[in-house]
Amino acid sequence: MKLIILKTNLVEGLNAVEGSVGSDTNLPILKNVFLGTEGNNIIITSTNLELAIKRIVSGKIIEAGVATVPFQVLSSIIKNLNTERVTLEEKGNNLTIITDNYEASVLAQDPKDFPIIPGIQNKKNSIKTGVEPLKEALSNVIVAAQFSDIRPEISGVLVNLSGGKITLVATDSFRLAEVTINFNQTQSSLKEAAVIIPLKTGTEVLRILNAEKEGNAEIFIDQNQVLFEIGNNYVISRLVDGKFPDYQAIVPRETKNEISFNREEMMNAVKLAKVFAGRANDVSLVVGDNGKFLEVCSSDASLGENRYRLPVKLRGSKFKISFNWRYLMDGLKIYKGEEIVLGMNDPDRAVVLKNPNEPFLLYIAMPIKS
Repeated sequence: MKLIILKTNLVEGLNAVEGSVGSDTNLPILKNVFLGTEGNNIIITSTNLELAIKRIVSGKIIEAGVATVPFQVLSSIIKNLNTERVTLEEKGNNLTIITDNYEASVLAQDPKDFPIIPGIQNKKNSIKTGVEPLKEALSNVIVAAQFSDIRPEISGVLVNLSGGKITLVATDSFRLAEVTINFNQTQSSLKEAAVIIPLKTGTEVLRILNAEKEGNAEIFIDQNQVLFEIGNNYVISRLVDGKFPDYQAIVPRETKNEISFNREEMMNAVKLAKVFAGRANDVSLVVGDNGKFLEVCSSDASLGENRYRLPVKLRGSKFKISFNWRYLMDGLKIYKGEEIVLGMNDPDRAVVLKNPNEPFLLYIAMPIKS
């Protein structure tokens, strides 16, 4: 194998596959990156057996072939080269890296030992959407996801197709985020489906979406696998085996007590309150006697206390409620509009954050019980 590749293309390719490089000391080959040719394409691949990422990079193929070397070694060399082009040549048991003023020989391993990346058998079940709407939807829900060995069914993002819309949902059981994408923003051969994408996979897909910025993304769903095709990137992953919680049962559809406030001012109040938040990261929201102001309070015995007052509009009865400030801040960040409505029925039950002008977004958080 002999390839000539622009350094920028090679760096972008290595960055794209970095997230699926394995770390299992029992299978050191997973710490490698696979380089090869497929027709007129140069490919870079990595896998940790749960997740695999393949990137097609532009370059000149002098001689077709394959090679596999440690990812960290290759990446460290390429990123530190001061050159425009890089020649990669497989010679026996080595991968030679050549520029105008540099040459290195990296010990390669037998490419036959590198795991075979499984493909999606049935490509009939697919969803096609723009990079931008998928990126926005995924970034808004993934903040609520958290890895859990005990409850793998919540260690990812639910993708649910039903009723002419695609819904993405994530929860860590303390907060939940939901985003709806209408079918008019997508093309889908599926009418009904519900799969859970692992958190790690969602994170890597989002990283690639942020790098791509434009174009289309296509999602192929099989019985236990999912494939994302985003530009020249291919992300294939196992799906989470399990049933996502029936979250609809805990979402308050109507709330009898609501306050509306300026989002930016509330975010500023929470930033100040977190300085004095205790070990539980708790901040309190207290609606004043006249219902026209909200106090955002926090205190710590070893630091002191603070109180921020901001104007609100109250519908219903005044209340006092406490949150983990991180959960409150994450909910405020996913919205873009100026006005946010916080709705609740009981200080110990789920609280809804919403914006009337962004009905496709929903964020709920559990308060800290008093």
